[in-house]
Amino acid sequence: MSDFILEAVKCKKCASGLLVEVNDNIVYCSSCGSGFEIINGELIPIEINFAAAALRGEGEMIYKPFWLLKTKISIAERKASGNFLKNIFGGGNDNTSGDIIFYIPAFYCPIETMKNLATQFTIKHPVASPQKYNTKLTGFAYGKEDAKKLAEFILISLEAEKSDTMKSFNYDMKFESMEILGIPFYKLPDGRFKDAVLGIEM
Repeated sequence: MSDFILEAVKCKKCASGLLVEVNDNIVYCSSCGSGFEIINGELIPIEINFAAAALRGEGEMIYKPFWLLKTKISIAERKASGNFLKNIFGGGNDNTSGDIIFYIPAFYCPIETMKNLATQFTIKHPVASPQKYNTKLTGFAYGKEDAKKLAEFILISLEAEKSDTMKSFNYDMKFESMEILGIPFYKLPDGRFKDAVLGIEM
């Protein structure tokens, strides 16, 4: 039987102990506000901020992680029923481009719940000024590559209001930056959760 050593994970900036759950690949230091992505056993700095609660609610408040993806979208061809990109970029030209910030849940939830949260937050972009909080943030299920694929899924879903009306949609998506955003949720008595920014229950 081979030997193994258990080591405490400590913040690279302030040396405080870090809370890590099984399968977490992102950790947050509630002491100094530093965030790290765990890559091949190394702690690589990543920006982590939090949204302030905008709605009052009952129950314990916890923070769930979202990927915040700042992207530049270039559309080469678009023949679909949706108006999402036209509304975002303005005008009706086939060749257009613009910036979109995607909010992608980084925690596990059913695909329909993920799609609803990502769609509503991306359309409304309700967190203009994220900030640092001394709080716990765990439960990361999706890494960067997952987040990129989910962002493309959301983009196509938003543009093609009905799948049977999508004729063609050619685009290029460039990821300008990726960071983590903690969104506050109230834990309801029935075990469900309600976010404290838009009021979406899940």
